[in-house]
Amino acid sequence: LNESFEFPVEYVYILQRPHDNDTVPFHIAYQLPLGSVLQPINSKQLNCVDRKLQEFFQLMNLYETSQSYKRKQEKFEKLSSCFEQMFNKDTLHCFTHSFLPYGSFRIGINGQDLDTVFVLNEIKSINNETSFDETLHQLKYDINALNNYIINLLERQIEGNLKDEIIYYRKIQALFPIISILFNDQTKVEIFVQIQINKEQSYEQKSSNDFNSQESVHGVHEIERLLIYVRYPPIFQHLLTFIRTWAQHVGLYGQVYGYLSGYSWAILCAYICHRYLSPIKSLSSIEHFSIEEFFSLVQQFFSIFAQFNWSSEALRLYPKSYKQITLSEKSSVYNRGSMRIISPSPPYNNAGRSTINSTRDLIIQGFQRVLQLLNTINTITYEDKSNALKQILELNNDFPNEKTKSLLQLTLSSENIYELDEWIGWMKSRLAHFINDCEEECHLIIQTQNSIEYRSNKLEAFYSIAFQLDPETLIHHRNFSYCLNQFLDQFNLYPNRKETMKISQKIISIHDWKLERMQPKPQRIRK
Repeated sequence: LNESFEFPVEYVYILQRPHDNDTVPFHIAYQLPLGSVLQPINSKQLNCVDRKLQEFFQLMNLYETSQSYKRKQEKFEKLSSCFEQMFNKDTLHCFTHSFLPYGSFRIGINGQDLDTVFVLNEIKSINNETSFDETLHQLKYDINALNNYIINLLERQIEGNLKDEIIYYRKIQALFPIISILFNDQTKVEIFVQIQINKEQSYEQKSSNDFNSQESVHGVHEIERLLIYVRYPPIFQHLLTFIRTWAQHVGLYGQVYGYLSGYSWAILCAYICHRYLSPIKSLSSIEHFSIEEFFSLVQQFFSIFAQFNWSSEALRLYPKSYKQITLSEKSSVYNRGSMRIISPSPPYNNAGRSTINSTRDLIIQGFQRVLQLLNTINTITYEDKSNALKQILELNNDFPNEKTKSLLQLTLSSENIYELDEWIGWMKSRLAHFINDCEEECHLIIQTQNSIEYRSNKLEAFYSIAFQLDPETLIHHRNFSYCLNQFLDQFNLYPNRKETMKISQKIISIHDWKLERMQPKPQRIRK
């Protein structure tokens, strides 16, 4: 060839065979993705999995539509261009920035929102500092002031460039700065802001050591490290999509409610793929990964985790370079949470830290419930296995379950849906502390609802927590009354609260709650 040519390559394939036997053919040990974002799985994707498995996913509405994915991609590109106007090599010599997607969009699976992270890095530079650099250097010793300054700049860029395309944008009051944007087409984007002040390393050095850095990019490096273990990304994407959908349907999904986050479920699926996917002899084996093989993987998932000793063991995917940490050296983040699902990325935090004993037990019961289902139906033929997968996804949410006797119901209201959304966001940010207090301070067994219910006009929302005590005992429980009042007091502390933002609460029996729902009142919508 006289001239070079380019062709698209999505994966690098790691081949393996015994070192002492040349007669054994190579097999594919790992399929590693090239590029930072996995291609989205869909019914039209070629060379992915077996056609019948794709048809099953299409029938069960598990794939994201191409229109939805394109809308997210378009918003990401517009925001990226918008931020580049202000943060670039001409305006900054001593800082660099990056704007990256993470979460479901990065993994290439169906997700509700587009999660992104804006990263500002300080670097060593031989060039003179710009006036923008000078301002940032002056603020860097007060991290809160620097955070607020950057957020204000981002909001100004969003306002100036995308004003006609958005319904609202606002800063969310959370542990870390987050900007939430709702576009006219109902696409929701959240921007996590991360600022890294580093006077010791240059940008080039930092880039080469990203995986070893304690300050890895939020949500990005964790996924990149996780994908090393999944062996075959398309199979992992399908398994994770299936498991996430099941968890959402049965009410066991959502870190804010004390259950597992999407990242925790991804680690569990990666663990199953890493340990139980057989070596693949050729690319055609991946392309013909059948419903029967997928069913076996799903069955393995529920069997392993239903029997796992969650109360005393940690589930981990450690890299080879990981050095075992002694109990005394483990951070409080590692020890927090009743399910320990250790991130494979430094500093090896516990991804299941939001769980408490009550929600852990509910998740385990969810695993066991699927096994009980599979033990009562035929799973021999192709049709049997396809039907079994369908029945798993059709399992209902049993909130409140038969063991609970009373229910705390919160009612939030406001004059418009966007204000109400903001009000609910504040409630969610305060919920974890209250849930923990219910268990640790009050010694109560609870079941949290993993969704918000709305009146049909969407100006009133409901959230409930179920308890195993009867209403009378719960009302007179001194510690609980104290914790509840502390929780409700948090709503008065919301800095952006308006007079139209209202909250009320009541404790009722499960029987009365069910009777109320049977009354011909405005329809409720679960979200």
